[in-house]
Amino acid sequence: MRFTRLAKLAATAVMAGAATLMAPAAAQAAVPVGGATPVLVGGVAGCTITAAGYDAAGIPVAFTAAHCSDRINVPVILRDNQGAGVIGTVATRNEILDYSVIRLDPGVAFPVRQAGVVGRAPAPQFGDVVCKDGLSTGHTCGITWQREGDRFWSHACAGYGDSGGPITRDGRLVGLVSGGHMPPAAGAAGSLGPVLPSCLHPAQSPFFLPALGYSFDAIVADATARNWPGSGFQMA
Repeated sequence: MRFTRLAKLAATAVMAGAATLMAPAAAQAAVPVGGATPVLVGGVAGCTITAAGYDAAGIPVAFTAAHCSDRINVPVILRDNQGAGVIGTVATRNEILDYSVIRLDPGVAFPVRQAGVVGRAPAPQFGDVVCKDGLSTGHTCGITWQREGDRFWSHACAGYGDSGGPITRDGRLVGLVSGGHMPPAAGAAGSLGPVLPSCLHPAQSPFFLPALGYSFDAIVADATARNWPGSGFQMA
């Protein structure tokens, strides 16, 4: 029996539709993750990625602040692209240096270097001007007030959501944003700590809590000494 022209067209359309239904859905392309990328840890806590790259085992990882979660194995998603799915999970965390290592899912995310960052450098000293990037207050810069061991305080504006954000000096990554805190050497001025606000916007008055940061070199050294995920970290 011969098909009429109309029947042929209908049959062709049905077969094409069936082929479309049977064809597997195209996989979503992996998304880039790097320093200053805004994330939601546990689907709730808004934080910022410090840097992303590969550890000594060749596993893609990223760093953020430990206080963004209270445990490991917590899923992490992109704040601005939640449809991409879970980009990784918190693999380990250190509350003393306030860092977490996120093991990235290579099928969902891949590490990239933050634009303008050319490498790493030691933590800043008094008088050094540093800049930070974060989810809430964006790119801001300020003078370093104090350095004490692996931590330092600067007047780069940082607020809620900036936690984990990269702190840079002259284009080199030097630290991770931890939070607002008066430095120990503040003396009598330290009593203002409980009443000074966090920096909510770069244009607010200059009276706000200095931003506490931790040396990124010290963070990588700690993860390496413990043979944790992130050991021997190299930026993408």
